[in-house]
Amino acid sequence: MSDGEDDRTRAFLYREARLMDEHRYDEWLSLWAPDCLYWIPSSQEQSESDRTASIVFDRRQRLEDRIARLKSGEVLALDPRPAMRRVLSNIEIAEASDSNVTTLSNFVLVYARYDEQIIWCGQSTHTLNRVGDAFQIAKKKVVLVNCEHAMPSLQFLI
Repeated sequence: MSDGEDDRTRAFLYREARLMDEHRYDEWLSLWAPDCLYWIPSSQEQSESDRTASIVFDRRQRLEDRIARLKSGEVLALDPRPAMRRVLSNIEIAEASDSNVTTLSNFVLVYARYDEQIIWCGQSTHTLNRVGDAFQIAKKKVVLVNCEHAMPSLQFLI
């Protein structure tokens, strides 16, 4: 993988994070492939085929439903919208082929609403399909540091 390709991959991940932070749901959804998976496991060791409940296990239609709900104004936890900023770090290309790229990255997300501030952190694994000179997210797995503990409801994109 060339340095230019590596830079484009990083830029894509940074853009995805910014769109989530800015609540630009339609633009965020446009980054996803038609046959995609957005997965937040409920344990550090959970496999995709494990029948254990996940925090999130969304295919494309469920992502579209989630976005429609977030945009509806009916989610009380998002009125007013929280301020969110995430920092991505330790971005690595784990695997690359002619058809896709798999990345690993760490993140810290600060969620602030009213007088509440919550810090979320974890590791994301993205599988990005190459589509011409662009990427589409085929799969995103987010392993939260605290995924095995009680946590507040996730009424936003992590």
